[in-house]
Amino acid sequence: TSREERVPNLHTPIDTQSLPNSQQSSGYRTLRHSLSTSSSSTPASPQLPPHHPPHSYQSQSSVSSQASSVAPPPSQRLLEDTLAKAAPYPMIVLPTTGGYWLDGTDHECAFDTHGNPVLAQNAWRAKFETDDTAKCYRRFFIGREHSNLVGHDENLGPVLMSIKAENVANQEHVRILLRLQSGTMHEIIPTSCLMPNPSPIRMAKLLNEQINVDNLTPILCPKASTSIASYDEHVLVSNFKFGVLYQRFGQTTEEELFGNNTSSPAFEEFLDTLGQRIKLREHKGYRGGLDIQNGHTGDTAVYEVFKDREIMFHVSTLLPFTEGDPQQLQRKRHIGNDIVAIVFQESNTPFSPDMIASHFLHAFIVIQPLEPNTPNTRYKVSVTARDDVPFFGPTLPNPAVFRKGPEFTEFLLTKLINAENACYKADKFAKLELRTRTSLLQNLVLELREKTRDFLGMDISPSCGNMSPSPDTSKSDSGNAGSRFIDTVKKALNSRLRSQSVDTSTGDKGQTPAGNFGTGKKTKESDNSTGSMTRTLSKSNTGSIKKSPDGSIASSPDITSRGPINNNNHISSNNNGGTVNGNGNGPAMSETSDDSSLNSVDLDPM
Repeated sequence: TSREERVPNLHTPIDTQSLPNSQQSSGYRTLRHSLSTSSSSTPASPQLPPHHPPHSYQSQSSVSSQASSVAPPPSQRLLEDTLAKAAPYPMIVLPTTGGYWLDGTDHECAFDTHGNPVLAQNAWRAKFETDDTAKCYRRFFIGREHSNLVGHDENLGPVLMSIKAENVANQEHVRILLRLQSGTMHEIIPTSCLMPNPSPIRMAKLLNEQINVDNLTPILCPKASTSIASYDEHVLVSNFKFGVLYQRFGQTTEEELFGNNTSSPAFEEFLDTLGQRIKLREHKGYRGGLDIQNGHTGDTAVYEVFKDREIMFHVSTLLPFTEGDPQQLQRKRHIGNDIVAIVFQESNTPFSPDMIASHFLHAFIVIQPLEPNTPNTRYKVSVTARDDVPFFGPTLPNPAVFRKGPEFTEFLLTKLINAENACYKADKFAKLELRTRTSLLQNLVLELREKTRDFLGMDISPSCGNMSPSPDTSKSDSGNAGSRFIDTVKKALNSRLRSQSVDTSTGDKGQTPAGNFGTGKKTKESDNSTGSMTRTLSKSNTGSIKKSPDGSIASSPDITSRGPINNNNHISSNNNGGTVNGNGNGPAMSETSDDSSLNSVDLDPM
């Protein structure tokens, strides 16, 4: 069985200000973390040749720093002190100021009688770590009888709830999706745990006790389900981009890493393991921000399609090299804006995660080859990430050494995708996520209210949910159109007829729809109604209901903007100026998205 070795988080990170858009990232302070345990030296593989004498090492950057009387950065001093000791060196050295956790420190393996390494059997499963809440509406609600309701909470903001009755294991249940700007919650509750005639508000309180709304207004308009599904699924993307840095022995600064203009046969072999070499001018797939027309970002790149996901790698040595620019900004502007990066170490040399100044890079997967370009090529793997990034799988084996081959490629690509998903839970990205989700939900609720009003010819008061004839609709018109339409749906619901979706409305002229959730007969399917649930508040005790944990919230920050959430329905702008429309125009959506999502799906489709 595999074993994890992770440096524990011994402190609470210092609170920081909200991260701005990626285009403005260079103008903000670097996040600082408090003290945590640093890594210890890692035993080297028996095949590693001895390197330079430990006390003879002195980097060129150190010499230049001494000449200019400028103190080197702490990461440089830390790495130089490590290199001044005897080999072997650890793959990763954590900053003395802390702020990062470390996984994968044991790379010592035994050898059989023939001199072949004895490696651990694969005990990991290639699974994308995700919360499937974003797909629940399409999976359980669309095409089935259900109700959508909206409201507004003075403290929690807009509220959008979907309710559906269904039969699970011959027991009646109510499935609830509650969308708030803080996230989306999903719960399925047995009706035996509900008191008779519970209101939608009381059901919402089962998922979030802090909800305080006067009432919830039914949404009754064409294609409402399409708009709601698009909102839920805007966090699901299938495009990822990762940085790949090349580190030679003794390199201790980011200028040295970005300044490597040539690679090595071992690095080229590793790139072939990652994916395919493509010509950018001929590329038709996901481009990851690279120029596919004018060649401004190089001629070739490494690209791979993995489990229906497109991955573009920003390889430092394949990006343009600029003479006279020690920082190599043309390279750093791509890799520095990635969230996860691979560091390929040509030989046994240490890396520190804070040696690259970036607001976005939150996790590094460090690779070191053993016996490269031979039938026995193997790779040592270590992982480090910021303290507010949760641990992500697959779990590294013990020892953390892999043979070159498809299994290693599958492990590494899965680890990269899960790393990015985990990074979105860090404080900086969570703030961006909240801002994006708030804007989208406000726009969606406003759109649904307006479409319901236009469809029924009624005014819907956001504060009370009452319906009345709109100023431009006469009472007679309202009675002839809206009232008959409402009556039709009331009869349909009360007579327990099944329908594909709720596409009609309820109530008499100038009245609020009845709000009867469902009284249908039980059928062989799982979509049966579970009894009348009027909108009368029940004073009975519902405290025995087990609440949905906060972990059910599933959404993803939108950093560099994503594609349009809805190709069929326009979402109007709100009073705060945030807009999202069907063409993808808006504060968080565009066709040239280069970010990925906190939410992907399991390798097995649902």
